[in-house]
Amino acid sequence: MPLPKLREIKEALTSFFSAPYTTKYPAGPAASFPSYRGLPKYDKDQCVGCGTCAQVCPSLAIQVADDPDARVRRLRVDYGSCIQCGQCQEKCITGKGIVNTSAYSLTLADVAAPEAFESVEKDLVICECCGAVIGCRDHLLWIKERLGAKAYGHPNLMLATQRLLAEVEPSEPKSRLRREDQIKDACARCRQAIVTLDEFSDMGTKDLQKEGKKMVNVRDMLEEKGQEVWTVPSDATVFEALRAMEKKNVGALVVMEAGQPVGIFSERDYARKVVLKNISSLETRVREVMASPVYCVKPETTTEECMVLMTEKKFRHLPVISEGRLAGVISIGDVVKALIGEHKMTIERLQDYIMGRYM
Repeated sequence: MPLPKLREIKEALTSFFSAPYTTKYPAGPAASFPSYRGLPKYDKDQCVGCGTCAQVCPSLAIQVADDPDARVRRLRVDYGSCIQCGQCQEKCITGKGIVNTSAYSLTLADVAAPEAFESVEKDLVICECCGAVIGCRDHLLWIKERLGAKAYGHPNLMLATQRLLAEVEPSEPKSRLRREDQIKDACARCRQAIVTLDEFSDMGTKDLQKEGKKMVNVRDMLEEKGQEVWTVPSDATVFEALRAMEKKNVGALVVMEAGQPVGIFSERDYARKVVLKNISSLETRVREVMASPVYCVKPETTTEECMVLMTEKKFRHLPVISEGRLAGVISIGDVVKALIGEHKMTIERLQDYIMGRYM
């Protein structure tokens, strides 16, 4: 074996008398850099339970679970799925509710161990009218703080402040809403119904959640104006139709053929299609100048749907078909009258609410 060179002997002696280059075994924990973005952790005092962190998490590591019975919202981070992207901290509405710590490693024998998760619980606010989840109480208080004096314009925010001073017993959902429900925790749908409606007749909680308010339909309009309808055969002359309109004092007739409505003949059709074209009303048949095709509605059709149909199709009259037969006809005047009645009630309720008379 060749003798070592002087350089190799020098390196060996230097290494023998110098401190080791590696850490001692067992090694102590290595501290991460101060700016290292590691595992996220909730700050229970700063988190408001809004759930923004769960919405922006790309790996779905953060989950939100509401327990309405216990009135608790649980937010949980699964460290096994977390990719430490930092979106939760960046998008947090308070800026401090969840932060990335310097922790970067977990050594666990069981992925379902409690140490593999980070969670926080927040008190829920439940709608006292329908039982739906409104949000977290800390979230409402955070919004109130940002709005300042404007927050007292919303009953939910006002109640959240009141509960800081005294205990307020929650009430149970009822089958119908009343005016006194104004000063209660209510979701957006129930709040709109409480403000705009006075009575809800036989509407239950489920119907209220679906509709929000009771709409006037074609059946209601026919009950008010009557179901009497005037018709004319399609082979009648225009002159005969005009005489029938004058006798019944109406502005339009439903044109019938084989027992079914096939069109509408009105004074407007006579003026535009007969008089202006200098056509004889004694020789012209109604089918030649009637407005066709005809669009029919059902008794369940709402006033809004009728108005949309009349506007899009440029019709002023709609025959009503019930169980295969002609049950009536509504005009644009009937629809406008019904809509004005609906909006008048809404406006009155809003005025009472704004002026402080809605009690």
